[in-house]
Amino acid sequence: MAGSKPFVAKPDHQGALGFPGELVDNWKEKAIDKMGELLGKYRSLQVYLDSCVKCGACTDKCHYFLGTGDPNNMPVARQDLLRKVYRRYFTFSGKYMPWLVGAEDITEEVLDEWYSYFHQCSQCRRCSVYCPYGIDTAEVSMAAREIMDTVGKGQKYCNEIIGKVYK
Repeated sequence: MAGSKPFVAKPDHQGALGFPGELVDNWKEKAIDKMGELLGKYRSLQVYLDSCVKCGACTDKCHYFLGTGDPNNMPVARQDLLRKVYRRYFTFSGKYMPWLVGAEDITEEVLDEWYSYFHQCSQCRRCSVYCPYGIDTAEVSMAAREIMDTVGKGQKYCNEIIGKVYK
């Protein structure tokens, strides 16, 4: 299962929801702007991204990790995919010393990794039940999916079905 990823939404599925049909030209700026918007709108998102201590209590609770054995499917690792970019653009240390805090620029490779792993999360919230800090990994996944939809990289299954509701 490692390396598997969901199908990308067709342009008409994206368009029905008001999202761009393909990756937009200025997708990096739009992604960072959307992340900033979500951080302002959902204060809990910033708390979740800042408070994880990577204890691993969620690891053996995730059925996707247990099924695939892929380390990036651990809830903590999945969160880290977004956390690295968050740190790069929204924290002092990430802006000025990215190597020190594991901050990462958003690139197409990062976006592809997001697409693969954030869409493998079923958002069952089982990991949240066992997290000693109460981190809701599903909320982190939802934020990443919303960022991807905004820049034109949506998932076929979800966006096709939801788009038909609006027809």
